[in-house]
Amino acid sequence: MTIKEASRITGVSTDNLRYYERIGLIPKIKRNDSGIRDYDAADIGMIELVMRFKSAGMKLGAIRKYVDLAMSGEDTAEARRKILIEARNDLAEQLEEIERSIDLMNYKIDTYNQKCAPVTDEIVKAWKQSGNAQKTSQEI
Repeated sequence: MTIKEASRITGVSTDNLRYYERIGLIPKIKRNDSGIRDYDAADIGMIELVMRFKSAGMKLGAIRKYVDLAMSGEDTAEARRKILIEARNDLAEQLEEIERSIDLMNYKIDTYNQKCAPVTDEIVKAWKQSGNAQKTSQEI
């Protein structure tokens, strides 16, 4: 199938498909006699795998290394497993950071009326009284 068809099936733009092939994120696509890329089901499967890794936040270098190892054969299974473990650990760290941020936002929301709103009101009042407030956001 053509690159346009592969793009439609995978949801990846033709420009990105060319780029991903050029940087080794996906293996080289075979070409027909006219030199036009000719994607098959295996190519689509590889693109979809790479895109799942990418959407999971896996670094491009790690994806490229994984693909290179996968193309090298079964004896690279342990090295590929290690890449996946590292990617999972990166995601776990990101999740912990997100959870800390959610906890902070929950605290701010829970204490907003008692602590945040009065402080914000005082800051705005002082700013308006200082004469620096030429126009409010509603007037702009």
